[in-house]
Amino acid sequence: MLLAVDIGNTWITLGGHDGQAWRARFRLRTVPDKTAEEYAVLIGELLRARGLAEGVTRVVVASAVPPLIPVFLELGEGWLGAEVLVVGPGVRTGIAIRTDHPSEVGPDLVANAVAAYARFGENCIAVDFGTATSFVAVAAPGALVGVAIAPGLALGLEALAERTAQLPRVPLALPASVLGKNTVAAVQAGTILGHAALVDGVVRRMRAELGGKAHAVATGEWAMLLAPLLSEVEAVDPWLTLEGLRLISLRN
Repeated sequence: MLLAVDIGNTWITLGGHDGQAWRARFRLRTVPDKTAEEYAVLIGELLRARGLAEGVTRVVVASAVPPLIPVFLELGEGWLGAEVLVVGPGVRTGIAIRTDHPSEVGPDLVANAVAAYARFGENCIAVDFGTATSFVAVAAPGALVGVAIAPGLALGLEALAERTAQLPRVPLALPASVLGKNTVAAVQAGTILGHAALVDGVVRRMRAELGGKAHAVATGEWAMLLAPLLSEVEAVDPWLTLEGLRLISLRN
């Protein structure tokens, strides 16, 4: 079985694939100072709960947190006895990266591009709602041609609460109207509806630069929350990055 691991700044997303289908997918909070032993216990319990603990033969890892790469190498090789593939320069992905500095493109963004292009087979855009909101544009016949990165939805709310004297932390919930009638509703209207408008605007501009036609898919922690607000995004797949990692593993 393949264990795909996407290590983000806030969440670690994991999935187990048996060669036919995803058997389990789940998220853990990212804790950079946890040891391989601590992660092994936690992940082992989650896998055992789904009857998957004994079958992991390969692990594929994309990490936005460099200190956790050796931790998950030790977890995979030492604790699971599996072969570990860390996505980075030199790994075959099946797409060309046409940016000024290809090695700077995050492995999670590469995985999103791989999965989105495999899904649509033509010009496409993948939007990932994480700590940052990231956009990758892929042009046929399979080249990552550009990236856009904005502060994430939750990050914006946290910054607003921390840097103002009277605005509180508010829950991430869709406002009933853009016309906020109280402070909580006002912050939700400006931040959440504003973020949706940002996403639609960036996707629209990327689509224009791709020649006027490109599919768009959203993924990440807040994709399902924002999906009803997005007019430029046609599909939602909360686990898109894991699928990209699975495809990269097959190509290596």
